[in-house]
Amino acid sequence: MIVKATTRLYGIFGHPVEHSLSPYMHNSAFVKLGLDCVYVAFDIKPGKLGDAVRGLKALNVHGINITIPHKETILNLLDEIDNDAMLVGAVNTVINKDGRLTGYNTDVGGFLRAVKEDFGLLPDGKKIFVVGAGGAARAVVVGLATNRAAEVVIVNRTRSKADALAQEFKNHFPKITFKSLSLRDSRAISTEISNTELVINCSSAGMKGENPLNLPLGLLPKGACIYDLVYEPSVTPLIKDARDLRLNSNSGISMLLYQGVEAFEIWTGKKAPVEEMKKALTVKKFLDDVE
Repeated sequence: MIVKATTRLYGIFGHPVEHSLSPYMHNSAFVKLGLDCVYVAFDIKPGKLGDAVRGLKALNVHGINITIPHKETILNLLDEIDNDAMLVGAVNTVINKDGRLTGYNTDVGGFLRAVKEDFGLLPDGKKIFVVGAGGAARAVVVGLATNRAAEVVIVNRTRSKADALAQEFKNHFPKITFKSLSLRDSRAISTEISNTELVINCSSAGMKGENPLNLPLGLLPKGACIYDLVYEPSVTPLIKDARDLRLNSNSGISMLLYQGVEAFEIWTGKKAPVEEMKKALTVKKFLDDVE
């Protein structure tokens, strides 16, 4: 990659951001397609987000990804916001077109494509179990609702947060059944999970190797799938439990890939080289694991 005066700049805003895999994924895609573009990581502290967003226009940065802790804060700093991002209440991708900043949430499409590619599964008409009630869960629930899931059960440690999320989406999508439960309500969870086709962990559980969810996966029907948005470690305790029961399962690395694919296509208008981006993520994670 040769950076020139004509090179288009893309990047990611976050804090901290040094762990991001996005530069490896996007730069590999630019090189593969022979595009005069480069992608870099910007560590933007919360109090500096406004300055950084104004700088996108001043420096003619063509596109940016947004990660923790800026996904919600940036909403009020943009010129336009896509409908999915409005429903989620968070933006993870921004395009700068002629000085006008438009925000998207590609986590929605990234999640949907991940479960379709990994499991051959579409939400239409299905009952789905969502663990967590934060920002990641909101993106997943938007994807499920806009793709006509029949029933969504939201489970969270704090029941009130699950209740609030379920009620909010009931108002937006009255034809879909939304339920909410506490993770402590083992009897209700056992009842609801017994006819569930997909379980999605949208919480941070498993990031440090612990498995506080204790979901009764053995009650799932044959053919049910487990998707864990956590991708570090690659095999979380939830994924290990699923594999022990020979349930189809995968980690969130595929969602990371496909949300990046969608962002790339929004920015460039070109079909993303998916296999090249996947290879870059795989190699980087392998090297990190070795270290």
